Amino acid sequence: MNIRRIIQVLTLAISIVAFIVFIKNKKESILLLWMLGFSLASLIFGKVFCGYFCPFHAFDKGWGYILNKLNLKKIKTPKVLKKGLIYYPISAILLALIILKISSLAIPIKIKIPFLIVAFPLLALFSSDLWHNYLCPFGLLMKLPSLKRLLMPIIDNHSCTNCNLCKKACPTEAIELNNKKLRIIGSKCILCYECEKTCKFDSIKV
Repeated sequence: MNIRRIIQVLTLAISIVAFIVFIKNKKESILLLWMLGFSLASLIFGKVFCGYFCPFHAFDKGWGYILNKLNLKKIKTPKVLKKGLIYYPISAILLALIILKISSLAIPIKIKIPFLIVAFPLLALFSSDLWHNYLCPFGLLMKLPSLKRLLMPIIDNHSCTNCNLCKKACPTEAIELNNKKLRIIGSKCILCYECEKTCKFDSIKV
């Protein structure tokens, strides 16, 4: 495990502990403000928040590791939920609730339901792409173009054999075959580095 992956494991572990502590101490508004701020920063830096600081990614990575050890599979994302008419309103409503919850720091608005808890059962049961690509309200902001994407994996098509192992390993379907060449879609990549770990030809670099 290289230094970058060690740092990622540590920051993700800290993020999920922080999530639990903030929720337990009823400081959800501050937590959401922090998460929203990082999401908006993605317009400059890309999905660094997703890869290194997101508690949902931390849970997904840990749970995915357990399922792999038990040789269990998640439920594939139903096609109906991949339609914009379905997922855009849901993620927009969640984003609106987040903004209202943050507003409660300054104005007397009370939203007591920890609505983002819904992410955990979804990530536990369904393919990772359902939450990360379609329903995550922070991901809705991160679909916007970024000035620069830091720490992004890139496929070297000179050494790549198009074995598609990385494509199969990607939890968010961020790798596509285009003109007989594999490429990573920056707007879908959550910097999990499963592609880099899976590649047998060392064709994926960061």
